[in-house]
Formats: sequence, structure tokens, C-alpha cells
Amino acid sequence: MDTIEFFRTLLTIPSPSWKEDGMSSFITRTMTSFGYSFIDDNAGNLLFFLPGTIDRPMIASHMDTVPLALIPHVIETDECFMTDGHTALGADNKATTAAMLAAAEKRLNACFLFTRAEEVGLQGSRRLQPQFFAPFRITMAFVPDAEGKVGTVITSAPGKETIDAIFHGRTAHAGFSPESGRNAIKAAATAISRSPSGRIDEETTCNIGIFEGGTSTNTVPDKAEYRYEVRSLDNLKRKNISDSIIREAERAAEEAGCEAEIKRTELYSPYIIPEDSPVKAAVKTAIKSLGLDYGEKATSGGSDANNLRAIGIDAITLTSGYEHPHSTEERIAKEELIRLECLLTAIAR
Repeated sequence: MDTIEFFRTLLTIPSPSWKEDGMSSFITRTMTSFGYSFIDDNAGNLLFFLPGTIDRPMIASHMDTVPLALIPHVIETDECFMTDGHTALGADNKATTAAMLAAAEKRLNACFLFTRAEEVGLQGSRRLQPQFFAPFRITMAFVPDAEGKVGTVITSAPGKETIDAIFHGRTAHAGFSPESGRNAIKAAATAISRSPSGRIDEETTCNIGIFEGGTSTNTVPDKAEYRYEVRSLDNLKRKNISDSIIREAERAAEEAGCEAEIKRTELYSPYIIPEDSPVKAAVKTAIKSLGLDYGEKATSGGSDANNLRAIGIDAITLTSGYEHPHSTEERIAKEELIRLECLLTAIAR
């Protein structure tokens, strides 16, 4: 099977986050049929390798897709794959997985990493430990998982954390005795109105994305909750924004006579690729060897490269050919799938 055939097959395998068993089984059957051995960890991440040489590069992809791509309504033309406009496609990141499988059939001296639950905060790669890779002396890692034509590298990516706030008030009848209640929704709304949201500066953003509360209009709500995310290339800026969101939640709860239960979770750290980075030099050479245009850009999203760099692996994210990921307009040109396989083969060699 070539990359396009692999991609066509992968699109038929549902792989929501933490429920990627079908994808994992297909990858394992395929890679072992090529002669690769593998190890896994307690999160279900898979690492495939050929016995023998220790020093080698690594190529990585995640096995899950966003819920909108669970069962994609695929339309295939001579030029591309897209959908009927009702689902996402799942090229993020089945395009890379397909190219990796096609490249691996050439029995390349590289490690191939497949992670779980990337789309829900890089949770699979966050569980990776340095000792998992210790026997292989990974020299550098390549993570094709970004929008755009093949040939561009991601030079920086932000860190991210979430803030979950739950407000506990006191229920009461909204008509008979509203004054005896403590309105949790109002307290939460007050906290949100005082908190930052949107773009803070060129390297920092935050967003209130989830809000829940209440059961009926005739009851003073005794519970409300929301979730923020904060991203930044600067850990101190990210911390300061999060601190301010937490302070406003605590202040609004106190003013309303409610209690605030707050959980702060750091999902991954930021990175900036140094100018003299060996991994950047290696991929630049591989891209130019194929006659492709080389480019660099920053991103406001994370990838498994964030967590790989955090455990000491020189990792870099690459564009992988798809357009408009996570949306009903997602698509990928067949020529980009072929270029991606060629690039991964050049990298491994």
C-alpha cells in the first residue's frame, strides 16, 4: 500500500481520544508485518523500531482525531480528499500516520512513535517518560502535525494550562424566597466579566470556553462552573494571567456568599527552536533535497513536540499538508500526502 491507500484505509477507522484501539491494532499489525518490534507504555503509546542500530531519529504522529472526524463523510477526487461539509476529515493526523506507514515499509532505520489523546491537551505524550526512549538514544524527533503545505517547520509553540472553577451557592425558590439563595451563576458571571479573555499580546492568549449551570428559571442555582485556557510562549505571562483569573473567581465567590472550588492544570510547556538547532538543520536539508520550498513559522497551538522537548528530546513540528483542520472544510491534496511520505523517508535516511 502507498500513502494514499493507507490514508483511505485509516479514514474508515474511528479513533476518538483515549479510544484509539482500532487504530492502534491496525498500526501494530502493519508495522510488525514489516518486521518492526515495538514497546508500549501504560498510556498505550506505541514505539516501533528495527532491531540493531541504537542511534536513530524518530518520527511521531498521534492516533486520535477530534470528535467531528469520528465518522468522516469522505469525498475523494483525483486531486484530493475532503468531506461533504458535515464532518471534519481527520487528516489531522491520519495523513502523517499514513505517510509513516508507507515510509516504514522501506525498513528505515528510524523509530516510529504513535501517541494517544493528543487532541485533548497532549495527554498521551504527557505521560511519556525519558526511560521509555533510553534504549534507543533518539538523536532527534520530527512531528508532522501542523496545517500547511509540506516544507515548513514550526519554530515556536506556546505552553498551555486550564483553569476549572466550580461555584457552590445555595438553592432557593426564585419566586417565594430568592433572598435566601446564593446564586452561583451570577457569581461565576461576575468573575468572568472581570477576567481577561482573547489576545493579551503577541505571544499570549486566553479563552473562556465552557460554562454550565442551573436547572430551571424558578430555582436559584446552587452550582455553576466554567473552564478557561491560557496559552503563552512566556511561562511567567501565562502564570500571571492564570493568577488573575483565579483571584477574580475567589473574589466574586466571596462577594456572593458562595464558595469557589478551583483546579489549575498545566498541560504542556512552550518551546522556541534555537537558530543552531541540529533538528532544524536536518529537516531543512531533507526538505531542500526534495526540491521543496523551505519555510519557518510560529504557531499558537501545541503538539507532541512540546512534551518531547520537555523530556530532553530535540523535537520539531512540521507542516503535514492538510488545510483547515478540525473543521468541516478540512482537506488534503494527494500530492501533499506523497510529498509527506518522501520527506519522512528522506529524514529517516
